[in-house]
Amino acid sequence: MRQTITYRCSQCKKSCEMEAREGSFSCPHCAKPGGKVDSLDNLLDQCAICQCRQFYLSKDFNQVLGLLILAVGIVLVPKTYGLSLPLFALVDWVLYKRVPTIVNCYQCGAIFRGLVTPMHLKPFSHPTGLRYDKFRR
Repeated sequence: MRQTITYRCSQCKKSCEMEAREGSFSCPHCAKPGGKVDSLDNLLDQCAICQCRQFYLSKDFNQVLGLLILAVGIVLVPKTYGLSLPLFALVDWVLYKRVPTIVNCYQCGAIFRGLVTPMHLKPFSHPTGLRYDKFRR
């Protein structure tokens, strides 16, 4: 899988996706310097965009599609007398196992795809996320 970093440019506010490689990089839209990757081995020690040291894990799945699947399941429950619930639980479990995990930066929201996930990273923590809310405005 390709290793990429997706971030939002602080100047033009557009989404930028770049291949994770060593060296400096800039926004492809406005040419503002975006950050620097010192080493691919230590990429998740510190965010290449904002130098934050805290990350969280999430699944690389479209949340709108997930809510649509949930809504279809809710609508079908009365018509199937609840027999569709195990089917939707199975679909949910299969999707969870097949969708890759991504790493997100708490401060700038940068998304790191295709990396080997360190064992010390955990899913999103609301108290930690609240500390970084002021940076995302």
